Amino acid sequence: MNLTTKGECPICSCEIEFNWESQDLPHFGEAMMIAGVCSCGFRHSDTILLSQKEPARYTLDVESPEDLNARVVKSCSGTIRLPEIGVDVEPGPASEAYISNVEGVLDRVESIVDFATRGAREAGDVEKTARGEEILATIEALRCGKANVTLIIEDPLGNSAIECKKAVRSSLTDEEIASLKTGIVVIDI
Repeated sequence: MNLTTKGECPICSCEIEFNWESQDLPHFGEAMMIAGVCSCGFRHSDTILLSQKEPARYTLDVESPEDLNARVVKSCSGTIRLPEIGVDVEPGPASEAYISNVEGVLDRVESIVDFATRGAREAGDVEKTARGEEILATIEALRCGKANVTLIIEDPLGNSAIECKKAVRSSLTDEEIASLKTGIVVIDI
């Protein structure tokens, strides 16, 4: 299905044409792709997953540099947890779906922690700066095979996964599902 709609640019107020196209995406199922570009340079794109699977948790013990190559499929409703280093990445309104590997997930976490650590340093917050530097050192140790971590992905809509023989899939309880954020508006009829 292809559809075109018009809207107003939030930057210059000119009219933007948005193209909507449904596609069947590997690992994610049916999705609606939305894209629009304004003459002022503003761009908007989004992907809305139209399918839903069984809620699930995937757990992978990352114990060697080879484990960094395990494929990670994270939907916009997936929560990533690295409990040993105290990192939870919960979906928000701008959450993006992606396909990467464990090392790519660590790169994303590292970027966020690095940004937050620099901000804490500039603000003079010694405690938060030290905590950020500790997390960054652990991520570097993981890359070198000198540390272990557990990567957990929980998805109440079931569209995330860790594709690796070592990964363990388990169901989520109703209470766990209710406690997870989806990052999107979900209408439950």
